[in-house]
Amino acid sequence: MIYHEVMKYQEYDVAVVGAGMGGVAAATTAAERGARVALIERGAIGGT
Repeated sequence: MIYHEVMKYQEYDVAVVGAGMGGVAAATTAAERGARVALIERGAIGGT
């Protein structure tokens, strides 16, 4: 899921900064294991 709006308050188990290949893999793995994940990226997802 991709959110383009800022949420006022939300609780997460894991915050991943950077949505390159490693960040997306880390966020996906954590989510598959049941964690609530925030994936933070200022540009396009997927890295350079």
